[in-house]
Parts: sequence; structure tokens; C-alpha cells
Amino acid sequence: MKIFSETPLKLSKIAVVLSLTSLVGLVSCATLEPQYGTKSGAFSQERNSDQKIVHTYYLVGNLSQANSTEEQEHLEAFKHMLSQESDKNSTLVLLGNNTKKGMPGTSSKKRKKAEDGLASHLGLLESNKGTTVFINGESDWQGSYEGIKNLDKYLVERTGNKKALLPRKVCGLERLKVNDETVLIVIDSQWYIENWDNHPNINEDCDIKTREDFFEEVRGEINKNQNKVVVLAMYHPVYSNGNHGGKFSVQDHLFPLGGSVPLPVIGSIYNYTRQMSGINPQDLQSKKYNELNKRIRTIAQMYTNVVIASGHEHNLQYIDRGGVKQIISGAMSNLTPARAVVDGDFSAGVFGYSKLEIREDKSAKLSFYGYQDGGYTALYSTVMLDNFGGGKENRDIDNKELEQQTAQASVYPKQWTEKSKFYRFLWGEHYRNVYGTPITASVADLTTLKGGLTPTISGGGNQSMSLRLVDKEGKEYVMRGVRKSVSRFAQTAVFKDHYVMNAFDNTWTERFIYDFYTTSHPYTPFILDGLADKIGMYHTNPELYYVPKQSVLGRFNDNYGDELYMIEERPSSGYEDEVSFGNVSNIISTTDVIAKLRKDEKYEVDQTAYMRARIFDMLIGDWDRHGDQWRWSEFAEGDKVIYRPVPRDRDQAFAKIDGALLSLIKKLPPLRHMQNYTEDFANPRWINKTAFPLDQYLLKGTSLEDWLREAKDVVEKLDDEALDEAFSKLPQEVLTKEVEEIKRIFKARRSKIDAFLPKYYKQLREYVILSGTDKKEMFDIERLAEGNVRVKQYRAKKTGEELVFDKVYNATETKEIWVYGLNDEDTFKVSGDEKAKIKIRLIGGKNQDTFLVDNASKVIVYDYADKKNEVKMEGSNGRTILTNKYDINNFNYERVPLNLNMLLPNIGFNPEDGVKLGFLYSSTRSKFIQDPYTAKHVLKGFYSFNTKGLEAEYKGYFPNATNDWMFTIGGRATSPNFAVNYYGLGNETYYFDKEKGKDYKRVRIESYSVSPGYRYEGKQGASFEANLEYDALKVKHQTDRYITDDVNGVDAKVFDFQQYGGLKVEYNYEQYNYPANPTVGFGFNSKLGWRMNLEETKQNFAYLDLKASFLHYIDRGERLVLATNFTYQTRFNDNYDFYHAATIGGNANLRGFRPERFTGKTSFVQTTDLRFNAGQFTAGFLPMSYGFYGGFDYGRVWQPGESSTKWHNSYGAGLWISAVEQATLHCSFFNSVDGGRFVFGLGFGF
Repeated sequence: MKIFSETPLKLSKIAVVLSLTSLVGLVSCATLEPQYGTKSGAFSQERNSDQKIVHTYYLVGNLSQANSTEEQEHLEAFKHMLSQESDKNSTLVLLGNNTKKGMPGTSSKKRKKAEDGLASHLGLLESNKGTTVFINGESDWQGSYEGIKNLDKYLVERTGNKKALLPRKVCGLERLKVNDETVLIVIDSQWYIENWDNHPNINEDCDIKTREDFFEEVRGEINKNQNKVVVLAMYHPVYSNGNHGGKFSVQDHLFPLGGSVPLPVIGSIYNYTRQMSGINPQDLQSKKYNELNKRIRTIAQMYTNVVIASGHEHNLQYIDRGGVKQIISGAMSNLTPARAVVDGDFSAGVFGYSKLEIREDKSAKLSFYGYQDGGYTALYSTVMLDNFGGGKENRDIDNKELEQQTAQASVYPKQWTEKSKFYRFLWGEHYRNVYGTPITASVADLTTLKGGLTPTISGGGNQSMSLRLVDKEGKEYVMRGVRKSVSRFAQTAVFKDHYVMNAFDNTWTERFIYDFYTTSHPYTPFILDGLADKIGMYHTNPELYYVPKQSVLGRFNDNYGDELYMIEERPSSGYEDEVSFGNVSNIISTTDVIAKLRKDEKYEVDQTAYMRARIFDMLIGDWDRHGDQWRWSEFAEGDKVIYRPVPRDRDQAFAKIDGALLSLIKKLPPLRHMQNYTEDFANPRWINKTAFPLDQYLLKGTSLEDWLREAKDVVEKLDDEALDEAFSKLPQEVLTKEVEEIKRIFKARRSKIDAFLPKYYKQLREYVILSGTDKKEMFDIERLAEGNVRVKQYRAKKTGEELVFDKVYNATETKEIWVYGLNDEDTFKVSGDEKAKIKIRLIGGKNQDTFLVDNASKVIVYDYADKKNEVKMEGSNGRTILTNKYDINNFNYERVPLNLNMLLPNIGFNPEDGVKLGFLYSSTRSKFIQDPYTAKHVLKGFYSFNTKGLEAEYKGYFPNATNDWMFTIGGRATSPNFAVNYYGLGNETYYFDKEKGKDYKRVRIESYSVSPGYRYEGKQGASFEANLEYDALKVKHQTDRYITDDVNGVDAKVFDFQQYGGLKVEYNYEQYNYPANPTVGFGFNSKLGWRMNLEETKQNFAYLDLKASFLHYIDRGERLVLATNFTYQTRFNDNYDFYHAATIGGNANLRGFRPERFTGKTSFVQTTDLRFNAGQFTAGFLPMSYGFYGGFDYGRVWQPGESSTKWHNSYGAGLWISAVEQATLHCSFFNSVDGGRFVFGLGFGF
């Protein structure tokens, strides 16, 4: 059979596509010559030039490959320039690729060569009169984690500077203080991109242990320094107009492999496939890199004082896009082309460097210099930050409200709280009326309040906008709006990789979230300090004020003022005289406490104090108690350091989450912890979901008796009198029936706390998680009678072993005990001949550990595969799992067991099945294996109203602890009424729908299938799966259908019950820059299988299904996208029935034809769209982008014995809308010779 040879039409269409691809490559070329964006010249007019330069950054990268004569001459010229220009107020930043393949150890034969390669770098240090900072790049990490440590040690020895290589300790992030005007924040971006499973020791000396914590720390560091120019130095840029960003030169297109053999067209295909696929992990489009740059970009867009400086590309670039200012300065070797794409872009593929000058007014001037004829020529300059403010300037605001003692104000305008009866039925009453009620509040003049307060930086949590204030003695306060922020919630909690600040303004979504905020009482946080005093709990002292806009707020007047605010102490240093903090000089965060607990056993948390605070949380129904909502007062007591909790941010106390629909929605797993405040306690695991990890970590030594004892005391002290006294402090205007209801519920919960705590204690003890410190320890685990287990933890010291923990766990309460040794050399002993009932998991951690297990029953040992650990196990049923998987070996207190079950309605529609109504059930089990889970079950079912058919599908996933493989099992069943289309075999079958109706071609098939297998999930978007397959089918015999017609080409045996067995391997790869509405992307799927009839074994066949999708923008603004998809199917012999044949038609390929319109042995379809992004609009519901697209499809099937040369085509157009780039809905009409079809759905499909 000659496929693609029957007519020139096929080749011509393919040629058109290839030519178009080549044309795109040629017309969007990068060059080595300097390029300037459409709105930029070489030099922008400098403003504020009379301001003193307070610091200068010199930025260069890619020194490790500077070998040629010209490169060495340039390096010498750069050294000379530094010796002439630099001073003590300058910083030289080497932006990565400092070594060719990392730094070998001192015993390696390659060590001297690596040191010689660094000689030029050290020469730069001698020339630079200021500070020099090295950061890691791609080539530095080629020597692995140990290579980075070797480089760090070498640079410290040679320079005497412990901060020569940043971040230190091979961590992800570090801040370098420069002066009052600027700060350098260094990110090791290659650390983020690396597969951590390949580096067993990674993060061992770092506070940041997860990538999500890394992003939070980046945001926190930038926020702390919002009054300075922040230079964010990282090897990988977040934007690039060079090769790694998908921009190529004519040379790249003609000679993609280098050398002298031109490969036109092929070169373009190669380059654009590289860009679209992201298969090179060093390209912006690759999975981890794309993940990193989207998050960093989004964080940078939240501030106006951030400049990102990077290397990576071997050229000079400046890109200002969406408020993100990106410098690329990697032009020290192996020059590569780049291009200026839009507006103020600049690029040059010449040897050179960039210089960033910071002035007194915090403006920043960027200059690029190119090397030529032994010296430097200025290529480009621009003022990047033109006095962004810094937060110090005052504004002359004459606000008469400051002259008043009090003011009348409400949290919301009255009209915001006026809702219809139906709305209130669906969404609840909440505390809506309280938000719309004006109250009398004291007016705060910040110049006199608490002796005078000055604003420093803005910030807040996931919902609130806050402003940090400082008094004349240096004490810090926080001014937090009573009205919460929708924009902040959307940005920090939901759309973390997409900038949406203010995008929801004046939308229904904004109004709905504002309304949801009324589920919490706005004023109860002001009365909780009184209750805290009664039980001896530390607390902040929030005060309610009306804060008018005023001169002292300066630039913060834009976002603060003329509202009600909570002003309270910020738990930090300087509060030695504050009784409510314990009169201590040091108050630290939860993250810092956990680091202390890991460091040494002398650090302890007062478990009783924390337990009492948690009992109080449960009494007031505060379901939002994650780690950042605690601060810790530090007490030195003998040779111990004790930390006692200071709770803060109690916004969710007494939450009123009512309403018929809202009550259903909050049953979804992401919202299930949001519990309504009622007299009956909710499920203990859910109301305590956010606090559970910290509870389990800090309260591991407590007993149920401890909980009940403290609860008894708390309840006695929070009597009715204490309750009335506290609530009397609420504004008089809101002392309504809601308050009396809260008090009634509190009293009921108070009486039931003794019955509730054993339920929560049971949850805490079901899976026990114990951890040591980063020092040597011995864990003595003994099997006791009745299956109980005793765990003793000893600190191994030179003077002997010191007992630091001792507890017995009851087999009736505990299923598993996880024991983490953490760092250093630890010893684990398991003894006792009693029958094992509790499973014990021993996780050694870093360094070499010893496991001495006398009773191995139900014992699993985990440790690194490349560590020389000693494992001695006696007895049966024990296991040793040696793996370098990061998630298995590293302790994270937030990694706790959790089961998530979700049942959702599932509605669909297509012209064949009509409306389909069904369900989607998922169950995710996260026990010890949590990357991504321990087990996942997905079950979905549909009923089709057109065909009256039922279908159900199941898929189970069971990850492996040692690698990236998982066991899978799938199943599918359809009822006898389930239908597919069959028009006969061949490429020119007759379309008889108009004559005989739509049912005539429908074939009803009852089927059952089971498919176990193994699946590999790669880190860069690839997956591979191998399955065994079993299928059972029965085609229904219907006399009024085409399937029973004598001319249909179907063997009569298809109406008998058929069983098939087979094998299938499937490879899938996809990467899109924005999955919902991509402008660049690539997808590839291949299935190779073999299927055999189990009753007639001669009926067997092999098959191959291929699908490839390509997307790429074809304009500078990335608004016009060309998307195309190729689908190919073939069966390698003729021993198959019609339902296993290759088919075309339907939404996925020939969109103007019905599904399964043509059936044959082999099929091919190309589907192409041209998609245009017309713009954005606010639809009143969500911020939307919208556009139009036109499409053209062509394809055919090949069937033995048929001599058809016909190609089928369909064409059409449609429109699409995308909500916040998270979901895209499209609707179109496609026409063909059979007629037209409407096509719509979520996502484009390719």
C-alpha cells in the first residue's frame, strides 16, 4: 500500500506546511548585531542625573568558556575597566557558568584543570575594588551537588570571603545586604530545575526544603526590601529573546547542527520543534524552567522595585515586559544571536558587559557596553527605575477627619450587603448585616498614635492588606484592614503563576468573594485577647481604629486609608515590657522554631501552652491555624531554650458558613476545612486540617489525659462571666442577636469539648511521626505485649546516651509509626518478640546510619541508595528500601497522611450522544508516599440521553517508593445500548444519515475491559506506560441498522461474544506554556500494541497510533497562533474487526464529519487552526480574553482492495473565550460535503 503517493495534493499540502514553518523561522531572525525595539533608541534621556551614584553593579556571565584569543583579550579589557572604574561601592556579579563541568574534589585528576579555568575569575577579584559574587549556572551543576560544595570551599579558601559563592550551602536563595538604597537577592535557578532525586545531599544544610517554600521566601525577601532597589540575580532569565527563548538566526535555520552542510527547512523544523517542545531543560519552554519563570515573573510583577539580572544566553539583552525588567549579560564567551522583539527591547550578540547604577533617589540606570578594538563602546542605556518612591516621601493631605476623636464607618457600603431572599437561601445570611452597619470608632492620627507611627512596608497574608508601622523606639506594629482584599487573595492563594492583581475589579467574582468574607465576624478578633488572658495564653492586643488618609502615609495613601483598621503589635524583638508576649526580647516565626528543634535537643516547645492554645482554637471554631499564624516567645530556662506560642490572625473565629449551595460547595476537599460554627464540632480531621501537621509535630509527647486535663482548666476559666465580659467590648452597634447566638454556641461547645478531644487525639495517634535532630541519636524501639510499641530517643554524646523522649503507643490507636533520623549518623534498634501490630517505618536520612532490627515483622527501612548504611534485619516480613527519592528520605513536618474523596456531577454533550449526565468520583490516599500520592482511584460514569447507553470507567494509580514508576489498573464497561458509528469500510463510504436517519449507522456494543500495567512519569512532561489488555465485546444484532446489511463488509461472527487479550505500550509527551490557551507548545502521543482474539488465536494484529501537535505564535505580540495536529493510525494486517479499525471524523480531527465517519486499515488527518487573540474584557463575571479562529482539516483512510484517491476536507471558524488563562471555552461551526457540525467544548484539543 502506497501511503501519501496517490496524488500530488498530499505532498503539496505537506510542502505548504513545511514552507510556512521555514518562512516563520526566516522572518523572525535573531542576529549578532545590536538590535533596538520599535520604541527604543540606543540611549534614553537620563533623568535625575544630578543624583549621587550610591552603588554600581557590574554584570557578566559565562566566563568558563572564554578560551579563544578574542575572548581572552576581552577578559583582559574587562579586568582593566574594573581596575579603573570600580570602587568600594560596587559589586561584580558573575552570573553563572563559572566552571566547565563543576569543581572536582581535591583528589581528582581533573582538579588542577578546573582550578586553572578559574584563574581568570580570580583575576577579576583582584581588579574589582568592591565585592565579587559568584552564582551557580548550568555547567557548574554538571559536577553535581558535591561539585558546588567543592567550588564553594575553593572560593572561600582563595578569597577569604564566606559569601563569595551565593547562595551558600548549595541552597536556593540568599540575600546580600548592600546599603540603604539597594539589596542583592541571589537565586540558584539551576538548583530549582535540577532533579533533586539525583542529589541525595541537596538541601541538607538549608532552611528551605521544598520548592513552594522557596517561592514564599522569594516573595517575603522582596517584600521586606520593597523600599530598596532589589537586584534579583539568577542564572536563568524569566524572559529571553535568544536561543533559549526560541529566537534563532538565519545561520541557525540553515545550519542547525553547525558545520558547513546547509539543511534549510529541516533546520527550521528542528529549531521550532525545540522551542515548542521544551525538550531541552535549559530552554524557557521546558517544564521545570517554565514553572520557575512563571512564578518568579508573577512575584516580580507585584512590585515596582525589582530588576532581574541573568546570564545563560551568550549575548546582551534587556527586556521590559509586563512590568518585569530583565537584564541578560552573558556575553563573555561563545556568542549567540538574539533579537529585540517589541518596544524597549535591546539585544546584541557581541562581547561585553552591563552596568547598573543605583542613585540616591533609588533610580537605576542600565548601560550595556560592547568590546571593540581593545576597548568598550556604549551600546545602549535606559533609566529602568525612575525614583520608584522608597516609601519615605510625604504628601500634603489636609484631611478634616483627623481633627475628630471618632468617626462613623462600616466595613462595606450598605448596598453591598443587600441581597435577595433567593440569594440568601443559596449563599447564606453570614454576618452580612454586621459588615454594612456603621459603627463608632476612634480616629487614628498616626503622627500621635502610640507616640507617633511611621509606615515602612506594605504586605499582608492571603486575604488582608497590611501596613507595617514603627514607633520612635523601634517597636513594630501592623495596621491591617478590616475589609479584606479580593485581589490579594486571587494573587497569592489562587493564581500564583499568573499576574491578576486588580484583574477582578468590578466583576461578579469580586462581589461574590467580598460577600464570602462576611462568613467571618469582622470584630470578634478584637475581643479574643480578653479570653486569652483568662487562660494564660499569650496574645497580640488588636485595637480598632478608623484611619483617614493622611500625609504621613505618603505613597501608601494609594492603597490605604479612609477605612476601618486593626492596629496591633507585630510580635518581634523590642517587646521586653509587653506582658502579653511574656516579657521576652526575642520572638521568632514557626519556620525558625522548627529549624531550632532540628538543630539541637536543648530547644523545646512548651507543649502544654501550645495544647491550651489549640483547645481554645477548637472552642472558637478557628479553622485557619497554619504555621505562619503563630509566633513564638523565647525563654532561656537553665540549659534549655523554651518556645511558647503567640497566636495571631484569628480571622476565622465563629465563622458562619451557611446557605444551601455554599454548604454543598464547602464539602469539596479544598474547602472542607471551612467549617460552620455550630454547637456540634465538625469532623476533627477537617476542622483541624491546617493545624494538624504542626499539632502532630509539636505534641508528639502528649497523652489524651494531658488534653483532657488542660481542657478542663480552660473550660473552667472561660465561664459565662468571662464570655460576657469579652463580648461586651464589641462595638455597641453590632451587639445584636448574632452575638448572643455565638455565645450560646460557645457554651454548647464548651460542654462538649471533653467528648470531642478523644476523637481528635485518635486522629493524631493513628499515624505517629517522630523525628530526631541533625545530631547523632539512637532510637530504641521495643515491641510490647498486645502489639504496643515503646519508642525511646537518646541523644548520643561523648559522655554517654541521654534520654530525650520516651513514649508507649497503643496498637488500638496507632497503625503506623514513622521515625526520621534526619542528619548525622543515627542508630535504630528494634527489639521485642511480641507479635507486631503497628507498622514501623525507619527513615535514616543524611549520613551513614545503622539499623539493628531483631524483629523485622512490619518494619520497613528507608535510606539513600548511595550511602554506606548498615542494615541487619532478623525475622520475616521486613523490608529495606534504598532509594534516592527526595520526598521519601527528607523530613517535612507538613507531610502528613490525608485521604481526599470527592464526588462531582459530570455533564457533557456531543451531537452523537446528546446530553450526557454522569458523575466523577476520585479518591486520593496520601500516606507515606506523597509524591504524588500513595494511591489514587478515579471512577466516572455517564448516561447518554440520545443512545440510552451507559458507560463507566475506572483508573487506579499506585506509585512506587523507589523510582518514578507506578502500577496502574484501568477498567471500562458499556451497556448494550452504548453506540458507535459505522458507515462501512473504505474511504468513500456513503453518507446515508439524510435518507435513513442518524440511528441507521449506529452500532450498539456492550463491552468490558481491564488493563493492568506500569507507568513512568518523567520530570519534564514525558510518560511511558506498558499494559496488558483484556477486552470482551458483544455487538447487538439489529435488523434495521447498516451493521446487519449484507453489503457492510462485516463478518457475521462480530455478533457473537468476543474476547481479546493484548499488549500495549504508550509514550506521551506534552509541554505548553499556558495549558488552557497556549501560544507555544508541543504534544506527542504514540501507542504500539498487539491484540489477539482469545477464542480464535489466528485472529491477531498489531497496531500503531500516532499523534503530534505543534503550536507557535507567528507575530511579535504573540496574538496570532498557528496550531496544527497530525494523526496517523494503522493496523499491520487484516485480522481485525471493524471496531478495532482506524477511523477518522469528529471533534478531534475531521471536524465537519461525524465521529467514525470513515473506517479503514490506515488513516491520516491533519488539522490546522489559525487563532487570534482579540483582546481582554471584563464580562461581569471573570476577567476574560477572547478571540477567533479559523480551521482547515484534511484526511483519509486506506482500505485494502479500494483504489480511492480522494482526500476529505472540512473547514470552519469559531470563537473562544479564556477565563484568567485557566480554562478556555470554544464554539465553532465546521462544514463538509456531509453538511455542517457545531463543535464546542473546553480546551482546543490540540
